[in-house]
Amino acid sequence: MTAGGGTSGQQTDLHKIFYQCRLGRDDIERMFAMACEGIPAPAVRVSTVAGNTRFWKPTLQDLVTAVHDNAPEIGAHWTNLSLDASSPSLVRGVRITIDKERTEVNVSGSDTTWAFGQVARIEKFLTSRGAVSSSPRYENRVMYIALLFFLAFGTFLLVHGVDNETANECITRVANSTKNAKVVNSLIVVTYAFGTLFPIYQIMKRRSLRARLDVIDNLPTGPWWSRLSPAEKIAVIGVPIAALATIAALVTAANDLWGK
Repeated sequence: MTAGGGTSGQQTDLHKIFYQCRLGRDDIERMFAMACEGIPAPAVRVSTVAGNTRFWKPTLQDLVTAVHDNAPEIGAHWTNLSLDASSPSLVRGVRITIDKERTEVNVSGSDTTWAFGQVARIEKFLTSRGAVSSSPRYENRVMYIALLFFLAFGTFLLVHGVDNETANECITRVANSTKNAKVVNSLIVVTYAFGTLFPIYQIMKRRSLRARLDVIDNLPTGPWWSRLSPAEKIAVIGVPIAALATIAALVTAANDLWGK
């Protein structure tokens, strides 16, 4: 018995997930075109799910037009997009799915060199658009733990030993507080300021680096500050000022109340 048609009996299947991909219209077009390279006479389907309806077309432009005509309420707020491209014989195929959090890439082919090469090219392209291989959720948890630590430490400095003091001890400490008031108050301010401002800075920075999908317009590039909206830029400046003012008021009140 002879094998028929020269069809390969095996293929390479590769799967990768990327987070924080920032993809605008031109980025999507370039990535989809790159993904289809090397696939002979590819059958291409670009699709999205809007509400309870799935739309699909052979090109992104056709899909955008179809969604605009049939689901105008979606506007530019797309939450997902997919590309499926394969050769008629299914010897080579690519599937890319994009949502608001991550981008998944699946490449299959009987040609191992082509499969690994396509994954490497797509990965390089996505990395240039902010992609990372690990979920930012872990880093967010670490940041919140650090915030709680510094706020708890600052609170400890404020109230430590107060409940155990007699009235005379409290009066004596208040009388002697001028000796170390500057050092202790400075330490409290620094602790609270770092514990408050660093997470604010990280939140805004991560917001500018968050995954984005825009099938209508291109996305701004450059430093993270330039990617923030005007309202976000105002918040970056206004929130720290308000936080510092609150911290200073708390330290002053603690100094007046407990002699810290």
